[in-house]
Amino acid sequence: MQGPLRIRLAPRASAVGKPAGPLDPWLGRLVKLVPTEIVAVYLAGRPLAQARLAGEWPLVCLALLVVVRAWGTSDRRGPQWLSVGIAAVSFVLWVYATGGRFLTWTADVNLAGLGVLVWTTLVPALWRGDDTA
Repeated sequence: MQGPLRIRLAPRASAVGKPAGPLDPWLGRLVKLVPTEIVAVYLAGRPLAQARLAGEWPLVCLALLVVVRAWGTSDRRGPQWLSVGIAAVSFVLWVYATGGRFLTWTADVNLAGLGVLVWTTLVPALWRGDDTA
């Protein structure tokens, strides 16, 4: 079974003059690389964790992200670890952009917000996935 979050390169054109086209266009790759499901879990649990686990809650969510994304990008060749890593970096940027922290590490919210904008625009343009074969 193909993982629903797996990013795939377009197959080569079989007929001369017939373009293969991108299998996962830029917007599709963007949607698959932004970990919205884990950002939602993080934001929903953040008020509950605020008193005692504010710095640890993002780490729990990061672990959940690795599990969910490894499953979601798996096929017969295994998980698509580069996509998992990109989603993890995206999540870290989102945590900082929403004023969160990892353990005691914090970042400027404005810089993290700009990082989210640049990262989520460029990465889907650069990472096109792997061969469908």
